[in-house]
Amino acid sequence: MKQSDLNEILKKHKRWIKNEEGGEPADLQVANLRYANLRSADLQRADLQRADLRGANLRSADLQVANLQRADLQRADLQRADLQRADLQGADLRYA
Repeated sequence: MKQSDLNEILKKHKRWIKNEEGGEPADLQVANLRYANLRSADLQRADLQRADLRGANLRSADLQVANLQRADLQRADLQRADLQRADLQGADLRYA
């Protein structure tokens, strides 16, 4: 996925979180986000089921209550990421 497309999804997701007009939840199921820059991204309650996040920069990202079931997070940078109540069932966290 292109960074510009991802930025637009994140922008709409942030509006959705704030109940603002034009917002919609981020549906990133099965998305190829390998090596994506998601540093400090607000992804709370986002759907990232089976997403390929290998090597992604998720440093300081807000992933509270995000659905990360079966997501591939190998070698992802999760330093200071907020994973409170995130669903990590079946997620691959090797080397993360």
